[in-house]
Amino acid sequence: MKKTILISLLTVLILGCGKINTPNAEAEKLFGTWRFVYSSGGLWGGGNASFDATDTYEYKENGTFSHRKDEQLIDQMNFSLQLGTSITSQTDQLMIHYGAGGYRQSFQIQNDTLFLSDEVYDGFQYVFVKQ
Repeated sequence: MKKTILISLLTVLILGCGKINTPNAEAEKLFGTWRFVYSSGGLWGGGNASFDATDTYEYKENGTFSHRKDEQLIDQMNFSLQLGTSITSQTDQLMIHYGAGGYRQSFQIQNDTLFLSDEVYDGFQYVFVKQ
């Protein structure tokens, strides 16, 4: 009896600490660390001036996101990956949903380049390269 309970608990722990759900294989390319290259858009079209080449985004398979600047942690939260309709293109896109606040970005990956778009009107677009 004790052996059965122990095996059941271990199984739950192992399965509970795995990867987040991904809508398709393309979404799994997001996992890893990305270095900021440039941004554009925003209300005046000039991009997000608070980002520079020392900014990195890291997406872990366990659903943890972190933003660092000069190796210093700026932000950390959970994220999920889903398919959703983009407000700008009106097409289904891969989406990153951050935390519980409802903030989301659509994304595309081409070779070693990540393109992120804020899913708000007058939002920013970001370009990152894989480290």
